[in-house]
Parts: sequence; C-alpha cells; structure tokens
Amino acid sequence: MLYAKPTFMSESVQRLTRTSCLLLLALSLAACSIDVSERPPTTQTPIVTPPLHKITPTVQVMPATAAPAANDPATLPATSPTASPEASPHLLGHLIFVQSPGDLAQLDLRSSQTSLLFHTPHNAWLAAAAVSPDGNQIVLAYAPPLNDPSQQFGYTDLYILPADGSGVPQVLLQRTDPQEGFAFPQWSADGRYIYYAHEIPDTTGRLRYIHYNYTIERVAYPTGRPQKLLENAIWPRLSPDGKRLAYVSFNQQTGENNLYVANVDGTHARPAVPAGTFYAVDAPLFSRDSQVLIFSAVGGPASSQRESDQFISTARPNVMKHDIPSDWWRVDLATGKIKSLTHISDTGLYGDFSPDGQHIAFVAATGLYLMNPDGSNLTQIMNFGPEGTVSWIP
Repeated sequence: MLYAKPTFMSESVQRLTRTSCLLLLALSLAACSIDVSERPPTTQTPIVTPPLHKITPTVQVMPATAAPAANDPATLPATSPTASPEASPHLLGHLIFVQSPGDLAQLDLRSSQTSLLFHTPHNAWLAAAAVSPDGNQIVLAYAPPLNDPSQQFGYTDLYILPADGSGVPQVLLQRTDPQEGFAFPQWSADGRYIYYAHEIPDTTGRLRYIHYNYTIERVAYPTGRPQKLLENAIWPRLSPDGKRLAYVSFNQQTGENNLYVANVDGTHARPAVPAGTFYAVDAPLFSRDSQVLIFSAVGGPASSQRESDQFISTARPNVMKHDIPSDWWRVDLATGKIKSLTHISDTGLYGDFSPDGQHIAFVAATGLYLMNPDGSNLTQIMNFGPEGTVSWIP
C-alpha cells in the first residue's frame, strides 16, 4: 500500500531503495495499494487491446475504442490510444486518472471520449492526482524531469495544475532532501487545505536513508505552512461533510497497519475496524454521505478471503510492497459492521465515488473499473492498466 517508484540504478541500489521507500513511496501499503510499477517513465504510448475476459460472472466488459490525445502537439506523442466505454446516458461526469505510462487523462463518461490533460515528460514521474472541490485545480504528486537520467527515483513534490490541463504544473511543496517525498495528496471538503503523506528519511542511524518516518500533514491553499497532524500514518482521505479524516497507521517494526478515523485536525483518532482484522489495509474513501468507509484490504474476518491465503504467510506482509492481491471492503462507521464487496484479488486499488454516490470508479493493476457501492455490476471499462489514482467529477 505504499507505492513503488521508478528505478534507474544498479541492482544493489535498487534493492536498498525498494526496502526504504513508501508508495511514492510505494503507491501502496502492502498489496492493495496504488499500483505504480517499478519501471522508468517513458514517452511510449500505451498499447490498447480489447478486453480479454470477464473478471467474475457478474462483470460486464465494455468494448475498447481509440480516442485521440488532446493537448499541446509540441509536447505530446503523435498519438495516444486509449480505451473508452460505450456512451452510457445513466453515467454522468468525468473520470480523471493517472494512466500508463504515467500521463493524466480525462474520460467523459457520457460521450466516452478520452483526452490527455498532462503528458509526463521523459525521466519524470506522476504518481497521483486529486481534483479540488470547485473543479478548477488538480494537485499532483509529481517528480519533474532530472538532468541525470540515471537518478529518477520517483520522490515526488506537490504541484498544482489547472483542471483543464492548460499551462504547466506549478510547485506547491518542494523537497528539501533528495530522498524526501510527498504522496497521496487530498483536498479538504472546503478546498482550504491540501492533505498529504510525508516521507522523511531518518538520518540518525549508522546508514543513511535506510529508515523513513511517515507523517500526515496539511498545508493551507494557496499559501500556508505545512502542519503535521499524525505520526506513523499514510493514506489520508477526507469526508465530504468536512468533519473526518480517514488514514492508515502502521508500525514499521512489525509491519502491522490499521484503518483509523480522526477529526480533520488529526485529533480524537479511533480505529475504523478492530486492529488485526486484516493483514493489510489502504486506499480508504468515504461514501458521499460520509457514513461509510470503503477500503482496500488483504485477508479479512474469519479468513473469508481464501485467495489471499495463497499469498500470505504467518508473518504480516511487508508494508513497503503492493503485490499481494486484495479486495474492496466497507465498514459502516455508526455500527462497525464490515462487509466484503469484491473478490477480484487485484493490486493497486484506488477509488472514488460518483457525485451522486450511486457508483464507484476504481483503478487496479488490470484496468479501470466501475461498480455499485455494494460491489455489484462490476464492469471493466479500460484494460491497459491505469496506474495511480482516479477522481470522479461532475
């Protein structure tokens, strides 16, 4: 559930970095997290193939069609083939998502047209994006191109991009250490703050950059000073009613991680599910009424996910990896009732609710999907492997 960074280094350095980095740091805390594969960014456009098969008996797979790229022709590839669903009158709004090989794309669900909002340059890295509540700005976890092509490790800064893709990203928060990073940016419901996870290298030990500290912080937008809210925490997500903050806490010594809910300033934190219920959790999102948390998890109550048992030993999974198959779950915050939603055993899960709260869009290692909030009508709408995050806007 942390995310894996691109690597351009020797094998020995790769092994060292992989054990020390977070989703941006690993866009995932164990398995289910955001899937950003450990390959370097590239200007090569994704290859589109027709959907291969249904994921479950209830899954519908929509046919893929090609859509032209839209943006400055001087900076974009000549073509940018993408797969789009057939036009669906009952689906409204737009999906803004990070797609392979790291570009930012927008899908109009009614017309099925896909356009490119931002093309990630060679030797750069786009890990995550979140749209402001007013729909005017997008905050990016982005590592700009470096002069030395062998040194792009994917440690991202925070940038602001106009939501229509015009202009170039403008820096909001920039690293002071080359192996520091900001990840999982999220807007507060009123648009006044941007929340994020902060990866900070611990240099107090005998070896530098082996250990990291992770905090959740926020910064007032457009100007403000970073404010630390929580220690040993990642994956911040704000409730639509502006009252609560969901996040994942974890213990670096034991690998244990758990889902928590707190006030938006980080106070009065309490478990959203009992500790130890899951082997690993990440990628929480609130329902539109703020009463339910949807989250990605490995394992589950009473070992109900036999698929996960094939991949998990008696020890907890390494929180720095994201390659253990996981599924969507939900918890009612009032009653504490937990329910399994899917049985897809996929990695890199990250989702968002539709504006009307009637559907969920999510990315996974195998593509872009839609489903109902109860997990029914699971439909694959793209199969070239979107990577990172997805936002559903009007």
